[in-house]
Amino acid sequence: MNRSPFTLAAALVLAGCAGPGATGIDGTDPAPTNPAARAGAEMAATGCADGAVRSEHRVTIEGRTLAYTACAGTLTLRDDAGEPLADLFYTAYFAPGETRAVPRPLTFVWNGGPGADSRLLHFEALGPRVLRDGALVDNPATPLPASDLVFLDPADTGFSRARSDAARKRLYSTTGDIAATRDFIVAFRAAYGRAGSPLFLVGESFGTWRAAGAAEALADSGEDVAGIGLVSGGIPLGESDDRALMRALSLPGRTAAAAAHGKLAGDLMADPVAAIAAAERWARATWYPALADPQGLPDAERAQVGAGLARFHGIAPEAIDPQTLWVSPRDFRTALLADRGQTLDVFDMRKAGAPDDDPRAEAAILRYYRESLDVEGGTYAGIEGEALPVGAGWQYDQAPITEESLARALAGEGPPSPSQPWTLRALRKMPAMRVFVAAGLYDSLNSCAANEATVAALPPGAASRIALHCYAGGHMMYDDPAVARLFGADVSAFLGNSGESRDRD
Repeated sequence: MNRSPFTLAAALVLAGCAGPGATGIDGTDPAPTNPAARAGAEMAATGCADGAVRSEHRVTIEGRTLAYTACAGTLTLRDDAGEPLADLFYTAYFAPGETRAVPRPLTFVWNGGPGADSRLLHFEALGPRVLRDGALVDNPATPLPASDLVFLDPADTGFSRARSDAARKRLYSTTGDIAATRDFIVAFRAAYGRAGSPLFLVGESFGTWRAAGAAEALADSGEDVAGIGLVSGGIPLGESDDRALMRALSLPGRTAAAAAHGKLAGDLMADPVAAIAAAERWARATWYPALADPQGLPDAERAQVGAGLARFHGIAPEAIDPQTLWVSPRDFRTALLADRGQTLDVFDMRKAGAPDDDPRAEAAILRYYRESLDVEGGTYAGIEGEALPVGAGWQYDQAPITEESLARALAGEGPPSPSQPWTLRALRKMPAMRVFVAAGLYDSLNSCAANEATVAALPPGAASRIALHCYAGGHMMYDDPAVARLFGADVSAFLGNSGESRDRD
């Protein structure tokens, strides 16, 4: 396991999902692309494929100017009869290649939802232009110097559109989405002549399932993947073999959140860094075995565990279920600030209530597409009109939904059914593939400590190819400029060095 030296404690100091087979979108095996056809693709890397608009730009990064080309357009996915299924919109950025034998990496990026467009990672984290105070400015943390970037909007998000209700039924599913993503990547590489470029996939939240699943699907299609970046979505490995441990290891992040709100006891508040470390030790030694067999505890021991839970959570003892000794994410978020009538934000537990959308940001993004990238026609779902109901119609068809899994989802423990072990299968099928994992300390949906325990339990050959990073932030840890620089530098190092962690000593 390759772990970033940015630990849980240091984060507080700085803060002050049987996978789809190798089938195409139509359920058939995609025809292999002829190498000669790839070599004679429509455009070189710094041009644009048919139907895409080309524009030239510059970005200043740490005093140095980087010229790059943007290509904004759509690729049409078709079924086995040649009928169009969807027009998927992308924004691609290409920088001049270095003088070297190996071509520049090519990285595909998307967010999650399901049903989210790529705006967050595009305009708040990794794109060459980033939102600051409602305006787009040069992004000093963009990994564009290390890799060409392609931001993908799935069907019925952004400018992307499914062609029919039948297509929506196919695309609004985990397996259909993974197949569509794989087909899009194959088509894009062929259209731009990039078959020889090292291939990376980066997804956030539900997008981690898309990245891991598409990586395995690409491997099954004969396409090699150099690495996948999993941001704020854990590590898609299927149903956890030890749910009690995963639950217990949510505690350090909750202790950090309680400290941020001043809700811990005085001795813990005196040294929050030590409190987080103590919370993890207590979670492993005491809460974990209690969660594994709560009914087996004597009454006195049960009372001690309840007192410890109240202490490290910063909540009242009566907020804890004495029978299960489990505090769900939803229960914690509603209990911590109950005396103030507030609920913690699901994405960043340092915040309370729902965040307000900034209309200036939406206007800036739309203006960027229309004026800077010269995108004409179409409407951007979620900005120029209501977001389309992709998530509401989503089919989690990668694994069965049970009463237990649905109850966990309703309590804030992730999707209503588990992932498939796409990540582990992809690692086995592609021995050179590496994995970048990022999590925010204050994210109620993820746990830095649980990620570490998950990787530690993997076979050594897999664990050594996974780099873990924990940041002083929430689900979108990059919404703080200082953290965004760390995150961007780590992503750049991963894309440029096939997963090696950057040395911060």
